[in-house]
Amino acid sequence: MSPSRQAEVELWERKLYDYKERHFELSARVHISHLVFEAGFRRQMDGRQNIRRLKQMMKIQGCQRLMRDNHVPVIVPRAHWQDRVRPRSGSGVMSTLEMGSDYRLCAYDHENLITAAKHVLDYDNQWWIVDVYLTDNDEASPENHSNEVESVRHKFIQSLKERYPNDNRPPDGLIYERINRYEGYLNTPRDPLAANNWWAVLEALAGSKRSKKGKYLKQFFKHETLHLKLNSLLVIPGLWEGMRIGLLHKVTAMHCDEPIACYWELIFSTFSRLLGGRDELLPLIDGVTVDLVQSRAPKVSNKDLRVLQDELEEGRLFSNYSEAARREIWARLKEIDYPIPTLKTFFKDRLYLEVAQSVMKRLFVQPRNEKITIDQGVYEKYDTQVPVSMALRQQWLGDDLLEFWRFSFQYGFEMTNHQRLKWPKDADPVGLFGQQSSESSFLSKQEIWRHFFALVRARSFQAPVTDDTSFPTGELPCPRPCEYPEDLTEEIEVAKRCGKPYSNTVEADRFALSAESLLQGHPPVRVTAGFLRQSVFRAFFGYLWNSNGQTPGHPPPPPPEDNVEVHDRSEELTGADVGGN
Repeated sequence: MSPSRQAEVELWERKLYDYKERHFELSARVHISHLVFEAGFRRQMDGRQNIRRLKQMMKIQGCQRLMRDNHVPVIVPRAHWQDRVRPRSGSGVMSTLEMGSDYRLCAYDHENLITAAKHVLDYDNQWWIVDVYLTDNDEASPENHSNEVESVRHKFIQSLKERYPNDNRPPDGLIYERINRYEGYLNTPRDPLAANNWWAVLEALAGSKRSKKGKYLKQFFKHETLHLKLNSLLVIPGLWEGMRIGLLHKVTAMHCDEPIACYWELIFSTFSRLLGGRDELLPLIDGVTVDLVQSRAPKVSNKDLRVLQDELEEGRLFSNYSEAARREIWARLKEIDYPIPTLKTFFKDRLYLEVAQSVMKRLFVQPRNEKITIDQGVYEKYDTQVPVSMALRQQWLGDDLLEFWRFSFQYGFEMTNHQRLKWPKDADPVGLFGQQSSESSFLSKQEIWRHFFALVRARSFQAPVTDDTSFPTGELPCPRPCEYPEDLTEEIEVAKRCGKPYSNTVEADRFALSAESLLQGHPPVRVTAGFLRQSVFRAFFGYLWNSNGQTPGHPPPPPPEDNVEVHDRSEELTGADVGGN
């Protein structure tokens, strides 16, 4: 760090230290019912898992309230001191604060600790230690930095709200939001000092060398399209416990911008749909709600419907909304006929997209001086002597691209070195044996690639030149109609509904991803492997259906029987731009 930079840090540190010393009044006991915490991004994204951990610890070791590290900092307007808030000496270790039953103290740390204590301590014993700081104004506004005093006070309150012990690292979602906020990406003023604090938290992990997450995040910020699209989800705080900054470099390296942006758009539109399009209510969606609805399809699964109804009646689902609003949300939630996507499911489903991407990237050579997406690279391989712009290629050739992606999903594991997840050997031995038997008798990897390249050429695209120039020796085996689980009363459990498929669903997956099966569009009646494969395919490639007047929940139009020249395709223009995402 340069001397000038260190001097600036020390200057602000000294100002904050002096401000804290001048405004600290005392430590005192207070009933925790008087504490109120800010309902900001940090609280809303919290899935409450840490609260469960703290409750269990308190039941074992009791509540430790006196040590300074557990004190809760509170801000009291100086005008209220000795009037509405009064310290009183007691028989205990320290003073007690007296105040009206309706008075609340603005608390800035340890919310999870206080919430856990409410569940463990008897009401009469629910006291805690607060460190009282007196301020001269009733409210500290981040926008009011008209003078240095206001600026220092804002920084001080910011330091209270964003304090994390060195051994307690905040989640990736909060780090991502704070860095974006203080770097000015969220229509907020830049705050370099605050931003540096969060970059330091991200890049410094206890017990390890310098983390690469900072590097990955900086690289991601340079990818303007995906950065803006991902930031659009920050309005839904409950999603962000599923954030994985350490995987962002893999997201950009895939060059699958259009499918990834489509998946993120489906996340946003799903929660917006639940709120009836009232996007101003999205910030009230918390982490508990997101965890409860994640991967569930209540219109398809009666079990999902019952579970969610129980959570609604218990008050855990959409708990930040009024009863009337929750009834309206419930009516819409019952109509969701696909697994509800979240950021957590995205980072798992990305692994499945990566399998198909490994197939599609073989169709072209990535330019050295320019990074293009998989879609753009394949579009450029359309074999025509007539100059055609990329926009028109995207507009005309969406059906072809959709078919290439479909084939890559259907046979990607057989064409690449990617492996399915292994099913526990003792879970379904009979079904597993049958699937393995069918695998051993399937076509060779080389033969499937021949079929893929033949498909590409048949659609008037240039296929790569390889050492093997032979054509397929026969037809691809027709997928056998089947489903998993076979028992009509069973479904795929929620925890196994996203990510790469398992080794015991090979034939069911192939059939579900066949062109015929996707075209049928029969309403699903339970959550099966086939339903999940089709759902994730549509989540990534809904933009290709939409380009033809379809929606992600409906099958694509049938592929043309004959090769169509460019001038013929122009008669079918719909005005939609496939590459618009």
